Amino acid sequence: MERLKRLNASRTALYIVLGVIAAFMLLLNLLTPYCADDFTYMVNFKTQQWITRVWDVFPSMAAHAEVMNGRLISHGLGQLFMIWPKPVFDVVNAAVFTAFIYLLYRTAHRGTGENVLLLAAVFCAVWYFMPVFGQVALWQLGSVNYLWALAAGLLFLRPYISDYLDGRKKTALWRKILFSVLALPFGMWSEVTSFIGIILAALFLILGKILKKRSLRTWLFIPVVAAAAGYLLMMLMPAELNAKGSDMTLGTLLRNFNNATGVLREFGGVLLGVWAAAFALGVFLKLDRDRLTVSAALVFGAVAGNYMLTVASYYPERCFCATAALLILAIAMLVPAFLRAGRAELCGCLGAALLVVTAFSLIVGTYDIWNTHVAYGLREQRVAEAKAEGLSEVTVDIIRPATKYSAYWGLTELVDDPRAWPNDFVSTYYGIQISGR
Repeated sequence: MERLKRLNASRTALYIVLGVIAAFMLLLNLLTPYCADDFTYMVNFKTQQWITRVWDVFPSMAAHAEVMNGRLISHGLGQLFMIWPKPVFDVVNAAVFTAFIYLLYRTAHRGTGENVLLLAAVFCAVWYFMPVFGQVALWQLGSVNYLWALAAGLLFLRPYISDYLDGRKKTALWRKILFSVLALPFGMWSEVTSFIGIILAALFLILGKILKKRSLRTWLFIPVVAAAAGYLLMMLMPAELNAKGSDMTLGTLLRNFNNATGVLREFGGVLLGVWAAAFALGVFLKLDRDRLTVSAALVFGAVAGNYMLTVASYYPERCFCATAALLILAIAMLVPAFLRAGRAELCGCLGAALLVVTAFSLIVGTYDIWNTHVAYGLREQRVAEAKAEGLSEVTVDIIRPATKYSAYWGLTELVDDPRAWPNDFVSTYYGIQISGR
């Protein structure tokens, strides 16, 4: 038993697990082909020509702000990676996913030693509970918009959580300046993740004032203001204003609220139930008050992020990713408190159950990603044969994945009209008119 404890606290073992996660995600990224909007973002929105150099991204994003949306940071990065071969993105995306898992773990686990099992549990929870996993973490354009936003959001929140839990620490001037400057593009990253990150950062400062009698005179207010300015700049882009130009009736808002509730129940019901039980037990056992407070604040942010979509015209399941990540973090924040209170058996039982359900979905999900890869390869083979035969049009099979782990799950695939979206961009990419069947 002592040997297992030492292994669990080993930094070497932690690095090995992180390496396995990175290698596994790299494999899945390499097996994931382009899909849906990827083909659209290969083209300069201003000139309608191929993006071939870094400078092409800037006028393209200026036009994008007029006709699409204000997420210029994420979509700009998305177009930037379209310039290079896809394996370049695959390597970077696998690294970002691994960093995201590590940030979740590191935010929850503080203090001496490591907890390899907690890191593994965090990965399992993200894999199992993240809705439309393939869209969020494997789809090229989707990853930059959602997975990378989550990683950026955790980096933004960490100083505020540390400030609340550990007290004010001396920070080098260059770090303050860099953090304040980078807060602006974070605010421009995502309508949901950026907004919730800003709200939670301000909330932790306010909680420090109310519960710990700390002064609000802190440099940490500057990044909040910078991020808020970035968010406002994003929302004032012409495309964002046009999208929100129509009035929403009370009936529409009620319908959207009900829909958001259904999404929360479907994708977050289990996580909320586990958190509520753990939080109530933590209060009963008088666990670390600060951790309980931070955990409750994270759940507030998660629920608020979900109901933000009440004012949106529709609720894509991938937009739930911020809520899922915050709920997972809220539960993980309580684990060290239970361990310090000598309640390791409770954490062990929950971890064992999570491991079992994740093991099944790992096998099924990985196989589905492989099947998508094979189907896409057959499609490319059919297209190549048609072009070799001198045909001007070809019909290919639509890819129909079986699980949320394929990036193609829930995304618009090819239709029977070669001139409709996304067929038009796919046809341009391959140099032949393509329709699906």
